[in-house]
Amino acid sequence: MKRLLTFGLPVLAIIAVLIYWYLDSEVESQSQPMSALEKIGDECDLISEKAAMHLSEALPFQKLEKAGRRARVLEDCMYDRAYIENPAWAKFAQPQVQKNVQTQQLSYNEAYENLRRKDMLKFKAVKDEPPYWVMPQKQSK
Repeated sequence: MKRLLTFGLPVLAIIAVLIYWYLDSEVESQSQPMSALEKIGDECDLISEKAAMHLSEALPFQKLEKAGRRARVLEDCMYDRAYIENPAWAKFAQPQVQKNVQTQQLSYNEAYENLRRKDMLKFKAVKDEPPYWVMPQKQSK
């Protein structure tokens, strides 16, 4: 009886923890399905990361070159999958860009590009902010 308590109880405890962990992970994975934009965005982000992986970042200009390559490849990938930059996002970004120009002592174009590169990686909907990527409206003839 003592052996049963010594070896059986820890084994049962480990089995109970494993069952709890398995069931908990299933609940988390079923909580919210990914939208089409999130799936395509993740694919394109991975493609852009792979495209810029071989570039070194030893010098400051090389970091900018790598960030530019990632942004261009991501943008091309999203365009290939029929997503475009949201015109509403561009209007929404103008006040933020103006604020960044004043606070960070940047040119307007540099501040806009920094914000654009940051927001183009957001594929989930953010409250009170238009998405960066949208599907174009089909024009009727």
